[in-house]
Amino acid sequence: MKSLVQSILAIKDRDSVAMTTPFAIRALVTAALTLAIFMYCCLYATTTAADKTTTIGFSAELEGREADVREALESVVNDTIVHGTYVYDKEQTLSGAEAVESSKALGVWTGPGKIYYKVFRNALAPRNFKGSEDQGIITVRYVLQNVAPDRFRIYIDAVFVENEHRNVHPSEGIVESSEFREIAEWLKGIQLQEKKNEQSRARIDAEIAAKQDLLRRRQQEAARLADAEASAQDLVKRVQDLRHKVEMRVSTSGARVKSAPFEGAATLQSLKPSTDVVVLIISPYWLGIETSDGHRGWIRKEELVALP
Repeated sequence: MKSLVQSILAIKDRDSVAMTTPFAIRALVTAALTLAIFMYCCLYATTTAADKTTTIGFSAELEGREADVREALESVVNDTIVHGTYVYDKEQTLSGAEAVESSKALGVWTGPGKIYYKVFRNALAPRNFKGSEDQGIITVRYVLQNVAPDRFRIYIDAVFVENEHRNVHPSEGIVESSEFREIAEWLKGIQLQEKKNEQSRARIDAEIAAKQDLLRRRQQEAARLADAEASAQDLVKRVQDLRHKVEMRVSTSGARVKSAPFEGAATLQSLKPSTDVVVLIISPYWLGIETSDGHRGWIRKEELVALP
């Protein structure tokens, strides 16, 4: 460039006769055109380089327990799918990705947070990456930051890097937003399942309390029936025995439930072996019982055994 300017000045310093020659005029025109073309090329090169480094990125907040947020994020990182892009129109799901420990495709992350990477190798002109027309690697980076108790910010970036020319094609934003949507859906599912589990635990606790209350009422009723049949002298002993034997099990031969405590009484039902019953009345040869479905009757003592 310096020699070109010097040539122009040398031509200008010649005598006026030489400056008017056709050769001098052609030299000046050529020099001016060369300078204009050079400046245009410099401007175009600068604009092209800036376009190659443009990135969009994505960030959003998630609310929930840290363990739940991490589980949702790691589930998407390891789901083998790059969401929001595809290669073939007939199959608009790009599966075959893998989680990796590190990647240089997006540079070094200098901020705080836990970093995850997912890559898909040998993708051919993936959709939703700017100007992607070659084969290369898709890299998705996730950064999870804790900004407050049970509140997190996640940063997601995605790029496509050509294998041969190493040109970088940033995502148009669809990949990042699609990955975040999957994470949010995973988190919603985890939180919903936890809510169901809490409701199940509460329902089980209520059922246990109801059964305990029923057993307590049955024991009280059994004590009242025993008091009507027993003398005051052995009442305490009978109640103590009843508490230890309030529930018994039908022996291996089965049992017949009678309407009254003698053999000639009508048979109300037959119980299969290992059927549990609640003992309500104790007599020398018969036991007044109640089945799990609320039926009452009498069974001979030898047809019942204690629970193991």
